Amino acid sequence: MLPKIKRFIKTHKKQVKIGIIVILALIILLVLYKSLFYSNSEKATYGVRLRDIEQNEISDDEKSEIKTKSSEIEGVKEVKLEIKGRLIKFFVTFDEGVSTDDMKNKFNEMLSFLSEKIQGYYDVTFYSEQEQDGATKYPVTGYKHKNKTEISFDVL
Repeated sequence: MLPKIKRFIKTHKKQVKIGIIVILALIILLVLYKSLFYSNSEKATYGVRLRDIEQNEISDDEKSEIKTKSSEIEGVKEVKLEIKGRLIKFFVTFDEGVSTDDMKNKFNEMLSFLSEKIQGYYDVTFYSEQEQDGATKYPVTGYKHKNKTEISFDVL
């Protein structure tokens, strides 16, 4: 087998050299393509979208204050607050008798606990959870974009 390969290389030197150059060029192009169009694991998940987040960061004290104030609203059992990137998520568990209109009002009240600066930088999402007839339901979802002043609601 090996002598056949040697004989082939000797008789086709020019074509073998061209083939090796073409394969090397393809490898170099693939490496360049990957480095240009695919992000590395060292890069940030959000790219440059969060470059000014340090000026608008929510401290742990502010976060706990928002949770405490939100939990004190009548009809609210529990509030979980999650901040990821430029998104604030409120996960709110309501008492059984709270209507969807009351949930919307309570979401607006929770939004007022955030400063204007925070509302202008972060998108805010509200998720409701409620026990209804022994089953867990998710009756209202709300979303507020950073450039808007009102919450958009989706009622199930």
